[in-house]
Amino acid sequence: MNKRISTTLLFVLSFFVLIALQSYYLYNSYLLEKKELNKKVQLIASDVLEQLEKYEKESSEDSLIMSLKKLSANGKFMNQKINEKKHWYNFKNFYEPQVDSILAKETIHTNFKIALKSEIYSIFDGTKKKELLPLKSPLILFKTKEPISAGFVFNEGKWNSNFSEKDTELKVDEHYHYIIKSRVSAELLNINYLIFKKILPLSLVSLSIILLLTYLFWRTLKNLKLQQLKVAQLYTSIDSIAHELNTPLTTLKFTLASTPANETKQLLERQIQRLEKVVSSIHNTSTDSELLLKDDIEAYIAAITKRFEPIKLDIIIEYQNNESLLKQDFEQILDNLIENSIKYKASEVKIRLVFGKQVLIEVTDDGIGIPEEAQPYIFDKYYRVSRPENLQINGLGLGLHIVKQMVDKYSGSVKVFSNTANGVTFKITLANA
Repeated sequence: MNKRISTTLLFVLSFFVLIALQSYYLYNSYLLEKKELNKKVQLIASDVLEQLEKYEKESSEDSLIMSLKKLSANGKFMNQKINEKKHWYNFKNFYEPQVDSILAKETIHTNFKIALKSEIYSIFDGTKKKELLPLKSPLILFKTKEPISAGFVFNEGKWNSNFSEKDTELKVDEHYHYIIKSRVSAELLNINYLIFKKILPLSLVSLSIILLLTYLFWRTLKNLKLQQLKVAQLYTSIDSIAHELNTPLTTLKFTLASTPANETKQLLERQIQRLEKVVSSIHNTSTDSELLLKDDIEAYIAAITKRFEPIKLDIIIEYQNNESLLKQDFEQILDNLIENSIKYKASEVKIRLVFGKQVLIEVTDDGIGIPEEAQPYIFDKYYRVSRPENLQINGLGLGLHIVKQMVDKYSGSVKVFSNTANGVTFKITLANA
């Protein structure tokens, strides 16, 4: 269940990262497409400005400035005249119809809906040191019928206009200096529609990828759940078979007890013990046992040396005292570790036993080893490493699981390390109190 939760969390995290990347990609595509469209709009707007020049007559910017040259003295009169001039300027020479007409011709083969506006937004009287235009009240030179709401400025101008007026009879000698600032704005009114139409295929592809990954993950989880169910059923079947073996084994033991001693009886006793060991390992059953003594260790070492005679056993014993480890648990731990080493092609097994402040059991072999990616799972019940070499090796995947159970019984720790050359090392540490 924990593995399933971890897998789900990993997918959810990856899923959100994918969505973020796809969103970032689409957003960049949107900005790039918007930039390209605005470039095209700017080119069209520039062509419109060039064509409008032939319609300019008395409605030039200079004529406007000259009509304002005497407005600095009276602010109220100035504002009134500027408003009159703005009204006059909007319609002089039919600028608006001309702008819309030219735009219609320039965009006839496109889907563009463009709005334009040209305005003077600052007239500064350099002589009187004052601004002639009210704040946020620019002079509109021309604009399209469609208003601009959020356009961009693509053309700005700033120039000086100087004018002198002299009349000896009226004793007038005036000098005017104006700083004028103008700008032309444009907006593609249907830009969002055009961009959406352009990136729609990309959006559909991204959405399809996300949906496909979601479907694949759902199928994977479903298959994983089914596989876990089958494995659980297999474990239950193995446990049931082991349980059913107890009765015939008991019957065989009682029957064999009344049989005269001979070689056949010894052979049958060894096989019955072997079957009992398999059954007890499946159920992880344990019986009462006494504390392990040094004599027990020496007797056990002598037995396994004879039992595994073809294998080279290098054993080191440092015994001071033992206050915790039971004899049967000790033998079960070492039996499983040694048998595991021999089963996986070890020709030499080194055993180090230390009984001091702690109990240390260390078993090192030169077998085929355990892949590092499989080491976190080797203590799981019925787990076996998936590799070609293991197909020819018999086993239920219980030995190391039993070792882990024994170590947990004493609240100890068991660690596995891959050796530099070949094989692995198991290091078990138990409290000795």
